[in-house]
Amino acid sequence: MTQTEEKAAKLAKKYFDLDHEPDFERDFAEVKVSSMDAIAFAKALAQEFDMEIPAEDFADFQNLRHICNYLDSKAG
Repeated sequence: MTQTEEKAAKLAKKYFDLDHEPDFERDFAEVKVSSMDAIAFAKALAQEFDMEIPAEDFADFQNLRHICNYLDSKAG
């Protein structure tokens, strides 16, 4: 697991109230994440990775794998 994945997984467990390791390939629609939890998660990710994540970009993410790929592509 990459450092990005480790950080994203830790935040996902916290903000999505998971009692297990998150599945990076599972669509958010399947997990039934509330919009409030998704917003809080997006803000936490932005803070953790010290970058702005536009709402329209975040809305396009289907799963944690997509988020990690985005974060890695913007790191620099």
